[in-house]
Amino acid sequence: MSLSLFILGSLANENSSPYQLKKALLDVIPIKISEGKFYYNFEALQKKGLIEPVETIQIVNRPNKTLYGITEKGRHFLEKEIYNSFKKVTKIEDLYISIYLLKYIDPVKAAFYLEETIKKEKNRWDEFKKAKVRMDILDEMQQRAVRFISEHAFSQSEHNIHWMEKLLTFIKRIKE
Repeated sequence: MSLSLFILGSLANENSSPYQLKKALLDVIPIKISEGKFYYNFEALQKKGLIEPVETIQIVNRPNKTLYGITEKGRHFLEKEIYNSFKKVTKIEDLYISIYLLKYIDPVKAAFYLEETIKKEKNRWDEFKKAKVRMDILDEMQQRAVRFISEHAFSQSEHNIHWMEKLLTFIKRIKE
């Protein structure tokens, strides 16, 4: 969904061609994306009525270039999905595009959703920490493996929560 959000957010800012949007994405956000995946998302947005062609530019000895714009339905969808991303996040990387598009939403509302998500994520990991693994049914190698996996998982969760809290501070400062 984040790729679709980027396309919608970019078109909410100005009309553009698919090629220009893909180039802008790669210039701004550090992700890898295949051309097929990008154009698939673009076409899916058009089929859903969230974007539409708004102008065709004819250039001599070149193929026509179609510029697209976001529809009113697309603007509502964009806002709703940015908020949803703050409600559902577990890894900060999943929010990169939503963070980039913060100008399209109310930061106070986004901060509220993110605070709720952080609480849920902390509770979820606290429950995992309380869960008892039946180590007595595992051999020594499996026990070491379980300890390693658990250490990594808890470390990753703490790291993600730390960055979600930093993001929360960042969002709260937007209105200051």
